[in-house]
Amino acid sequence: MGTILILEPFKERHLERIRSAALGGPEVVAVNPNSPEVSEEIVLNELQRADMVVGEPSIELLMKCPNIKFVQMTWAGTDIYTRREIPFPSGIMLSNGSGTYGYTMSQFVIGMILSLMLHFKTYHDNQNNRIWKRSGVIKSLDNANVLIYGAGDIGTAIAERLTGFNAHVTGVCRDTSKERKFFDQLVTLEESEAYINEADVVIGCIPNSAETTDFFNARRLNLMKKDSILINVGRGNFVDCLALNDVLNSGHLWGAGLDVTNPEPLPEDHPLWSNPRCMITPHASGGTFGFLDETENRICEIVCDNIRRFIGNQEIRNRIY
Repeated sequence: MGTILILEPFKERHLERIRSAALGGPEVVAVNPNSPEVSEEIVLNELQRADMVVGEPSIELLMKCPNIKFVQMTWAGTDIYTRREIPFPSGIMLSNGSGTYGYTMSQFVIGMILSLMLHFKTYHDNQNNRIWKRSGVIKSLDNANVLIYGAGDIGTAIAERLTGFNAHVTGVCRDTSKERKFFDQLVTLEESEAYINEADVVIGCIPNSAETTDFFNARRLNLMKKDSILINVGRGNFVDCLALNDVLNSGHLWGAGLDVTNPEPLPEDHPLWSNPRCMITPHASGGTFGFLDETENRICEIVCDNIRRFIGNQEIRNRIY
């Protein structure tokens, strides 16, 4: 049997857990492709020895590695493999890191909402300019109507956080028959339009698809409730950013918080950068390595679990292909 190749900068304590999970099976080899000392040739040589890889090597590299049987991603999003013109190599299993990021991203979303509702962005700017001035009327999350696009791990974690505010939460998902905790009701993407004008807060954490591209266009942004808030932490193309800038300038929305944009990164000359009603962060809500220990712990847990399943010929967790 070949090796298990780790292409992510796990801490040594996590690598010890991963080696323990593979005990009695293949050798675990750790290579950091971001290290200046590690060339693409070294990565390719190790990939060609491996049966399983933890990380996100390019499809082009995978096509040169006929021995690989399983790719375990550390990301939740799979667009790098599932939305490419080049198909993912047949015969290789693929699973993602879903179930890892709700913990931290839900906190990020609540922080964004409260920052907008309580004018923290304005107060930060005022502090930089040494201005002592109240910003006037504020909003509250208590008993708010919240519409969440995406009712998987991230959406569910956000809904759970919102229970502390007694918010009424509607989740948007494909399968509304499945029981999902912390949501008061579930609707499909097609049905969701009827709920847009009732929501005090709309949150996007939905996977990428043809149906969700530019879903929040000018028409739907203007359907939103007066003085409501839009948050997007899922996929940048869920929101038409130029249309959003126009709607924010019109005064229809209270504000918007974007952790993802289209295009990404947002060009320096994009008008949203200077829009006072918009808070922009650099795709930081779901940071993987080097941001939060708990996120790394959760990634390690999924990796270890799937190594045991792979060695034991059991069903793979979070399997995509």
